[in-house]
Amino acid sequence: MAIDLQGLKIALEDFAHKHKLDPKSVERALNQALKKVFQDKYKFSISRPEVEPEVDFSKGIVRVILRFPQESETKIVTPEQFTYRDISRLMEEFKNIIRQDQIKAKLSTIQAYLNKLVECKIYKVDRNRRILVKVKDLDVDGRIEPSGTVKVEEDREYKPGKEIKAVVLGVDERSPYPVILSRSDPRYVQALLENTIPELQDGTVQIVSIAREAGVMTKIAVKSRDPFVPAVTSLLGPKGLRLNAIKNDLPREEIIDVIQHDTDFVRFAVMALQPAKGAVAGYDTEEDIYVFYEDEEEVLKAKGKEGINVILASRLVGKKISVHHIDEFKPPERGVTLFELKDKLQPEIYNRLKENYLVYFSKMFPLAYLQRMLGTDEATTIRILDIIEDALREKGGENV
Repeated sequence: MAIDLQGLKIALEDFAHKHKLDPKSVERALNQALKKVFQDKYKFSISRPEVEPEVDFSKGIVRVILRFPQESETKIVTPEQFTYRDISRLMEEFKNIIRQDQIKAKLSTIQAYLNKLVECKIYKVDRNRRILVKVKDLDVDGRIEPSGTVKVEEDREYKPGKEIKAVVLGVDERSPYPVILSRSDPRYVQALLENTIPELQDGTVQIVSIAREAGVMTKIAVKSRDPFVPAVTSLLGPKGLRLNAIKNDLPREEIIDVIQHDTDFVRFAVMALQPAKGAVAGYDTEEDIYVFYEDEEEVLKAKGKEGINVILASRLVGKKISVHHIDEFKPPERGVTLFELKDKLQPEIYNRLKENYLVYFSKMFPLAYLQRMLGTDEATTIRILDIIEDALREKGGENV
């Protein structure tokens, strides 16, 4: 198989027109491709030549000059002399160069979409189980690696022709599918929420951390920059309607927990272990956060099926959480737990502290903070603080 200069010129002009490319950029790409192909062709030759392509369609020139310094010989190869292998390699290399040029031109736009949601259309599932897509927002190809897919969706979601949403994780400039996407990453859920919740869009409410086992459960910790805008309620919406709005883009089986972020590691951990309720003790060590329940059923809830609840809670908090029944309780070396104060507090106050996840005290709370948290009057709050203070003094607590 051979190709003449006129045939090559027409083919490249058609290619430039189809892909809306500047003819000069096509000439440059062809020049680079010719150099690469002929350098590779003579890579293992004893007399390796210097390769000098010349491409100028306006002058009707397409040729490769091969200079063999050791033999003081120069050879000129024109399209008519290209072998079938030369042409195949040339087409492959030319397309790669054009593709990389296009990606580089769009790189800043793609980078602007990092961690954002995009609309995609599946056109192939390859033999490595990668989902190959056209990213409609960017007009470029992308891929979802097997690790970025959700197992429970495989049979019903990943079909050629289907339109799906995914989050942009990064760019691989050298790949024919340069945009790296995911539907399993926690950032996918975050992007869905940020596209839906006005308070997230304007920054009033912020997602502090997010942990996910795709298809099973996602836990989201949020905080509000406005004391009059409750963070958890903003995400849930009336009767959970806001959260339900994104569930069409998630596996039906996936549970979503929204948790109020707290700077107190122990309180944050206890809240993160929902749906378990009624923790009565907890404390923080250098290695772990320990949380204790009186009800064995709540221990099982806190751990979750195959331990998934406590695993995700640990990821959310950023520290390993260890869940136990109160029978295994050993008092912490510093600070005092709610369980240790049980006999000193009225049952109503004990339960109120438990309901507000206040299960560990290493220092005194401000009066106004505790009063607002518990909804108690000033005199009652002062009595609670006195009990905590006495217990900390007995134990040698700090900042009393």
